[in-house]
Amino acid sequence: MPSSHGFSKSEALYAELFNSAIAALATGTHSDHALLLLHERYREAEGGEAVQRKWLLRSLISTPARTPLGVAVKLSVACRLDGYLDAAQEASDGPVGSHIIVSALIDSLAQAQLLPTNRNDPRH
Repeated sequence: MPSSHGFSKSEALYAELFNSAIAALATGTHSDHALLLLHERYREAEGGEAVQRKWLLRSLISTPARTPLGVAVKLSVACRLDGYLDAAQEASDGPVGSHIIVSALIDSLAQAQLLPTNRNDPRH
């Protein structure tokens, strides 16, 4: 069934992203340390108080991303909030605007070297 397949794909992407964010936080020197820390707090507060989650989300939005990992973290929150990743995989009517957000997330993950790139360079 496509939805369960899409779910497992999206969970694998998020797991890889979260593992890399945690590893980057452990160094204490990552350029997006503050952003990654806010993201970790936001994830921890998922079942918690709405006011705290709103504050964390606003802080996450207003903290600039300086690396592909930081961009990927922000895009992953957007995709997660609105279900974009699963929707893009299941869209029977073709792509819509939110699919560009999903594409940007996957590009950011690849640039952060979290995913292998399968793109061939036409200059070779």
